[in-house]
Amino acid sequence: MTGRFQVIGERVESFTGKRGKVEQHIVSLLDQDKNAMLNTVDYVLSEEEKSKHSGKCVGKIVELAITAATVLFGGRLRLSGRILAVS
Repeated sequence: MTGRFQVIGERVESFTGKRGKVEQHIVSLLDQDKNAMLNTVDYVLSEEEKSKHSGKCVGKIVELAITAATVLFGGRLRLSGRILAVS
């Protein structure tokens, strides 16, 4: 499934995992579809995407290839996949 989203923010989440400190770069997205989701969603940047897109996408439209959607604590939706295009 693909979708068009506007990047409205970026943040870094860190936590201690089994193998030490883990940092994730997360972008907050606003759905740009005709029948858009009511709430914003999160997307975790991969290492490859982090070097290419980190800090450069806020305010832009991204097209995502979505492979999975996970519900986190508090009902927050987090998408997995890859970035196809940035405009």
